[in-house]
Amino acid sequence: MRKGFIVSGLLSAILLAACEGVPTAERSPITPTFKENVVLDGDLTKTLSNEGHPQFEGFIKNIGNKTVYNCAVEISCYYTYSKSPESLIDIAKGYPAENGDIPPGARVGFVAVASRLTSHSQIRETSVLITWFEK
Repeated sequence: MRKGFIVSGLLSAILLAACEGVPTAERSPITPTFKENVVLDGDLTKTLSNEGHPQFEGFIKNIGNKTVYNCAVEISCYYTYSKSPESLIDIAKGYPAENGDIPPGARVGFVAVASRLTSHSQIRETSVLITWFEK
């Protein structure tokens, strides 16, 4: 345990030294800015896939003013209500418009399957992450 703290401390010191004297505007931000241009539109429907795995069906909507593409919906499935990394049991992934273009104002469906699980009763909590690129 002590080794981990020492290594972590050394890495932090190296990182701080590397950024020393670099103007703030040139530093990479730790947290990227995020604008919600694509949102979950409505509730998720929970079913089972043909193979018997938990399946989520839903819609996303492009509420921005630019066309988006390569959109992905990731539904993280947890076995506890805490959503801690340790309780993550699967990530169901869906690809609205099959990674094609989604114009402004469009509503597109998706299906995401939690392929490691066999029942929705194994899932206590979920979180949704939507990612995309803009043209």
